[in-house]
Amino acid sequence: MAQQVKFKCIVIDDEFLARKLLADYISKIPQFTLVASFDSPMAAIDTIATGEIDVVFTDIEMPDMSGMDFIKNMSPQMVPIVVFVTAYPQYAVQGFEVNATEYLLKPVSFTRFVKAVNKITTYLTFRNKLKDLPRDGKRPALEPKSDEKNFIIVKSDRKIVKLLHNDIYYIEGALEYVTFHTTTGKIMGLFSLRNLEQELPKENFMRIHKSYIVALNKITEIQGNQVTVDGNQISVSKTIKPALLEHFSGLHNHK
Repeated sequence: MAQQVKFKCIVIDDEFLARKLLADYISKIPQFTLVASFDSPMAAIDTIATGEIDVVFTDIEMPDMSGMDFIKNMSPQMVPIVVFVTAYPQYAVQGFEVNATEYLLKPVSFTRFVKAVNKITTYLTFRNKLKDLPRDGKRPALEPKSDEKNFIIVKSDRKIVKLLHNDIYYIEGALEYVTFHTTTGKIMGLFSLRNLEQELPKENFMRIHKSYIVALNKITEIQGNQVTVDGNQISVSKTIKPALLEHFSGLHNHK
């Protein structure tokens, strides 16, 4: 029987009890092995620099350097999977802007930790499969196709516009028309938000209100029942807000 792959983890937190709790949780996960725990980001640099660490569990608020600044200042080649573990929910959006895979709110329950582990191991297993594919010059079967549709065609003001998904901040609906708020300005088109909700990729867009669809990676702040996108505040439906928070951090599990 093949030996199970162990993913190497480190923990960074200035609080001893927080490090002890995560070490205990990691010890219960067969796929994970804890390489070391550190009380500051600077102490962890040499270990991460080996390139052998798969997952970093790090606090954000620490005396010498914040976990957020630490990750931001690392070279992209060095950064393993990052899981922020913090008592401060307001950092959730920032965490995902630096490509954190998960965001855990203290006190972290073991159930929530396991949910994060499942997401991480799925990604790491997929990544390892890609590494193992033969390099014969052919495009790997698991790699997204370069011609995969990443745009929408908008008929607007006697013009036909090819609008890239990544250029959309948010979409505002009014009767049978919608307005696309984009990186280059506003474009009005004849669409229904319901049809756009079905057409746009759900991992990138969410309908957060009966009148709005937003690009999730363009959200810069979540406060109360509003999100900020491109400097504009947009209302979030009370029924949708839990799903929005779950997309970013699973915070509604801790209410």
